[in-house]
Amino acid sequence: MNRPPWLTWVIGLIYAAGLFHLIYMFTGAYAPYGNLYPASMALLTVAMFAGLSGIWNMEKWGVWVFTAGVVVKLAVDLLAGAFQWPELALMVPAAAFLLLIKKMK
Repeated sequence: MNRPPWLTWVIGLIYAAGLFHLIYMFTGAYAPYGNLYPASMALLTVAMFAGLSGIWNMEKWGVWVFTAGVVVKLAVDLLAGAFQWPELALMVPAAAFLLLIKKMK
């Protein structure tokens, strides 16, 4: 199946936000949460990038990797005391990707 145009835009926006987040997390803004928090967020962001790559190619595994990354990210945020409500916005594309999974290979 061909990738829907809206999916291209959504993935592009998430990549841009993720890149900004990668850069921002090493500015010292997350220093109060300990040394492992920025490193774990970087690894989760890279894992979600890998999932987005799979979604870009319309592969089901990409949806599962991205969704798992979102869930783990929210859990780590809660455990570290770094949770912020706007991060729940990641659930919207994850839900949209899950609705599209039947059309993927």
